[in-house]
Amino acid sequence: MVKDTELNNEPNKPFLELDIRGAAAATIIAAFAYISLFHYPLVRGLELTNLLFYMDVWPTFIAAVGYSTAYLISKRLYTNFGKPWSRYIGFSAAAALIFYWHLPANSFFGYGVCPADLNNPALYQLKRISYFIVGVLIYFAAKDFNKPWREALAIAFGKVMGWYGFYLTLVTEPLYVAPPVIFSLQLHHEAGAAMILSMIALDFLAAASLINHLFKDKKATPYPLTTS
Repeated sequence: MVKDTELNNEPNKPFLELDIRGAAAATIIAAFAYISLFHYPLVRGLELTNLLFYMDVWPTFIAAVGYSTAYLISKRLYTNFGKPWSRYIGFSAAAALIFYWHLPANSFFGYGVCPADLNNPALYQLKRISYFIVGVLIYFAAKDFNKPWREALAIAFGKVMGWYGFYLTLVTEPLYVAPPVIFSLQLHHEAGAAMILSMIALDFLAAASLINHLFKDKKATPYPLTTS
């Protein structure tokens, strides 16, 4: 007979016990369901008129839903996705999906689709499913990493986002165009500036978390003063 401890990372906890992380995950999922059901026209309007919201804000929210769903499921089901090779596969697949859905339409040998998915219902749903999968992959690939590695990954992700944002601030003509959807040059610059600011904020949070991890168990000692 297989023991319960072999099937569950936390066998003594009920499936829907709402600790802080569980409550946050449930809140994210509930917020997504509420917005999708009752405020979808607003989301659609922002996607059509705001490049940053379309390209980063809403997809990140969808990825957070996937991450939260994976977290709640992992509370009950044992998942052996922590081996090094599976981590690499998970992160690589997530990075490839994010990279692909940022490619401007007709770029990359004609395979780019952004923002052509706004004109194609099938692509539109496929993109959202892809970002949900991104969240799931990131959770299962990173859940067994220690804190320094997680902070390093956050900083690395921020750098990629920041450099691409810097590139968007320098473009002289719109990249994301798929008539009738045309994002203006100003929207490109605004999105790029927001991505740079997001990189700075992510770096700060990651550094603060790492410092807290390194020094939280160490007792404070007086600074040695030297006398001449």
